[in-house]
Amino acid sequence: MKIYYQENDNDCGISVTRSLIQHFFKKEITRTEIFNQVNISSEGLSIFELEGINKKYGIHLETYQITMQELIKLSIKNFFLLIILKDGREHFVISKKTLKNFVIYDSAIGKVKLTPLELSQIFSGKILLIERVEDWKDEKEKIYHKEKEIFLLDFPKLCASISIELITFVFLLISFAINKFIFEDVIQSNYWGNIAGIIFWAALLIFTWTTAEYLKDIFYLRNKQWYFKKLYQLLFENLENKKNFFFSKLNKNQFLMTHQYIKNLSLFYGEIISLLISSLLITLFLFFYLISLGTWIFCIILIMALIKLGHFYCAYKLDSRKLSEIWKNDLNIQKLFFTINHFCKNEWNYNKFIFLNKSLKDELLHHNLIDKELSTHKIMLSKLNFFFNYSLNIAIYLIGCYFYFQNNISPTNIILAGIIFHQLNGSLDKSISTSFSWNKYISSLKNYKELLFNDNIPKNKKLKISLPKFIELKNLNYHNGKKDIFTNLNLTIYPNTFLIGSSGIGKSTLYKLISAKLQLPENSIFFDNIEISDISEKSFNQLIVYQNNQTISEEFQWEKLYESINSEILDEILELAKELNIPIGKNIKEQKFSDGQRQFINLLNLLSLEKKVLLLDEVTSHINKRIKSKIYKTIFPIISSRNFLVCCEHDSDLKNFFPNQINLDNLLNI
Repeated sequence: MKIYYQENDNDCGISVTRSLIQHFFKKEITRTEIFNQVNISSEGLSIFELEGINKKYGIHLETYQITMQELIKLSIKNFFLLIILKDGREHFVISKKTLKNFVIYDSAIGKVKLTPLELSQIFSGKILLIERVEDWKDEKEKIYHKEKEIFLLDFPKLCASISIELITFVFLLISFAINKFIFEDVIQSNYWGNIAGIIFWAALLIFTWTTAEYLKDIFYLRNKQWYFKKLYQLLFENLENKKNFFFSKLNKNQFLMTHQYIKNLSLFYGEIISLLISSLLITLFLFFYLISLGTWIFCIILIMALIKLGHFYCAYKLDSRKLSEIWKNDLNIQKLFFTINHFCKNEWNYNKFIFLNKSLKDELLHHNLIDKELSTHKIMLSKLNFFFNYSLNIAIYLIGCYFYFQNNISPTNIILAGIIFHQLNGSLDKSISTSFSWNKYISSLKNYKELLFNDNIPKNKKLKISLPKFIELKNLNYHNGKKDIFTNLNLTIYPNTFLIGSSGIGKSTLYKLISAKLQLPENSIFFDNIEISDISEKSFNQLIVYQNNQTISEEFQWEKLYESINSEILDEILELAKELNIPIGKNIKEQKFSDGQRQFINLLNLLSLEKKVLLLDEVTSHINKRIKSKIYKTIFPIISSRNFLVCCEHDSDLKNFFPNQINLDNLLNI
């Protein structure tokens, strides 16, 4: 096993990946190639990120929790990864068992042999088994496809829910019909002795209807509890079957959101779907019945529908603005509770306790203020809706009286029209409110399935692609665990595009989504109408080059630059290098450069690339403005003529060097 020594404290994962690729495929992969495909933090790669980058190169890693005693007894002949503790952080090393000891291939110190006792002092309790994807794929493929076809909706429960809704509605209709019959009999016979019968039957049917409503609510509650338990059980069974650190691969925010996703789905499957279907059926029935009483009612119903749409649209927009802030606040409160709990169990420091207590109070106060503002606006909208709809209800009686004096409608039909209009009002409320919340439930379903099937199994029949003519984003939604970054974003990016946007708008997030560094929502990003997940990972990795202002290119060679461009442009570029005090022709690895010099070398490295998608994120941020303008006049035209270039910089004046420009502030209505 060849050891690639790490250059920084946090890049052991990159060195391990290079060693595994060389061992399995006899390929030399540069550190920069892997570095540009991952989001490496000061703590290094997470288990999830390590699994992800190895999957791209055809290596499957499966994580297990294991004690030292179990590791000693474990019969394993092949190489595997150990996670040890080094300087207080997790450190990846490659290992192999011998008869009594463990041979460790450590990218920090080299090859060493440890006894079980020595290893137990630094062992974290986690190992990763290694297999080539081709060897592992056949065994897991059938299980994967079987799991992927999971269907969460229980049809018997759905049918039962709809039946209960319709039966409850039938009780209401019977009540209306009997009361109408008795009332008409009283009016026609002028005999008031039947009033007692009206009261009795009305009370009986109202009691029966109320009981049915109670039983319906109890049924919905049990339905939601059943789905809640099923969804959690499914998640935990999936975790147990894979026996890996499913949750440790996710950041804390995603983990905390899991409960919210399951609550949303329990409500969605346990109540919302059946409510929507039954409400639509009831609405249609009531609508046609009212129309049969008189076409004039159609106008009132139309006005009511428009008022309701306006009410729910305003409420939806209000939620869109405030809910992400509330969720972020809720997450902060949960984190603080976790932190205080850990603090109380493991340490005691009065000043820290005061600080945590104050932070929690501030978050709770902020939560109450936001909730108060949101609730106040919703109450106001609700009462306006109440006022307008009951005004329309009164209008039915007034207009009905007019037609009664014209002998066009009976008194009982007027009363019945008013009551049924009230019921139609409620049914429309349910239908419209459910429709406006649909995206929330679908988003929860997508996120839940991503958690459920978040593994390393590649899809069959992936496509190889060449340089695309355009990159398209369709209804892109992305939530980073704190807030919504993109909501239903639709965008087409053409070659040689400059992205404009304020700081924090999501330019870097967009780059990372396009380059598949972040977990992608399904069917959202397309290269020439081909969805990213359908593209061969090897082909995709060869196509995409992502650089930010921290990228380091140790593999730059002056000779390669000389071969890539003509002599006239070369002289201009070398003159720029002199202005930046970069020694020409000398080995880059032996030099220490400033941030601006390093960024210029990164750009020189791009001059040798052809037919690549280049995503450049503020790659000249440390270069002074005068030289930066020269770079955009000399180097960027060469890069853009050979590749699909997308660039962004804080200096918006640089947009004039690009034929295509996209303003994210305008697109996202900031």
